[in-house]
Amino acid sequence: MLRDLVKSGMAHALHASGGGRLYGSLRGARRSPVILGYHRVVDSFDAAATTAIPALLISTGTLERQLAWLQRDRKVVPLDEIGERVFAGQPVDHLAAVTFDDGYRDVYEQAFPILKRMGIPAAVFVVAGTVGTAQMLNHDRLYGLLRIGYQRWTSPSRELALLLDGCGVAPLHADALAAARGSAYTATRLLLAFYPRADLLALIGALEARFGVEGENGGLPMSWDMLREMRAAGITIGSHTMSHALLDLEGRRTVRDELADSRRTLEAHLGARIDHFAYPDGRFDAATIEEVAREYRYAYTICGHRDPRFPRHTLSRRVLWERSCSSGSESMVASILACQVNGLFDPMSPCRRPHGASITGRSIPPGQQRRDWKGALA
Repeated sequence: MLRDLVKSGMAHALHASGGGRLYGSLRGARRSPVILGYHRVVDSFDAAATTAIPALLISTGTLERQLAWLQRDRKVVPLDEIGERVFAGQPVDHLAAVTFDDGYRDVYEQAFPILKRMGIPAAVFVVAGTVGTAQMLNHDRLYGLLRIGYQRWTSPSRELALLLDGCGVAPLHADALAAARGSAYTATRLLLAFYPRADLLALIGALEARFGVEGENGGLPMSWDMLREMRAAGITIGSHTMSHALLDLEGRRTVRDELADSRRTLEAHLGARIDHFAYPDGRFDAATIEEVAREYRYAYTICGHRDPRFPRHTLSRRVLWERSCSSGSESMVASILACQVNGLFDPMSPCRRPHGASITGRSIPPGQQRRDWKGALA
């Protein structure tokens, strides 16, 4: 609460004085394109947040107000225009783009009509293996099951430790396990940060065996017909891997398959080349970038880290949700959004994730978890 009040006060003061724009210019934000990232778009945030991950949600009303502000502040263009300018070394200041990750059906149902009405181009990064299915993404499945557990368990950290041991995967370090005690969301973030897809599926299977299969929470994927309709209307379709595997936790063979199979699947169904890729959960390392560059022309992160070897494959986005720019009862405050866009709050929430050279292909060992667990929640 105190942090939100500080951010709100700073934003109002800097916006009124013009200091936020000056700060952005000094940091270079005004010389970079603004690429906003969203996930799910829902009619009512409060209703959806009772079952879904709140930080992935934005209401239609808040989204529309943010997009209207963006149209006033910058020229909103397709990703291809930004990419071509970056490729040619041309200026990209005062340009903006809008993106949606994961390919949720509610983006088609709720966001697509808004985009058409406002004349805003956008991009959707799709988990290709789920399109046209009733398959929820692993992070949604895991959160839904843990939410049930946290309602029933008297000692969540103990239950988690027993669960991990029963699945035969590496334990969480005591520090991370203590942090996971707080909420199902915190536990979900930590488990996603430290375990590759095979381990996560084992955890999900164990939870389903205990609680039953978690019911649908609105997080279903689009159909191929929906994607074709959006593409025909000018929406860029990009890749978000085949299964939403977090690539810096997977082996090189898995990384290559996730990237290549997703691109080929999307191209076969849509009849168009797929040039754009978004790193799931923004997770990447130097070795991952090299693999991505073999398959895609452009790739997008969710932090400010840039690899000088691959500037087109570490294009930064700012991921927003319902509460990103809120103050009190107002869900969208223009001064806070302006400071978000201009990078004012970046020093308050720096990226603590490692972007080193290796693809490990295994769970992060407990010793490293001790060093990295706070970064996993950043």
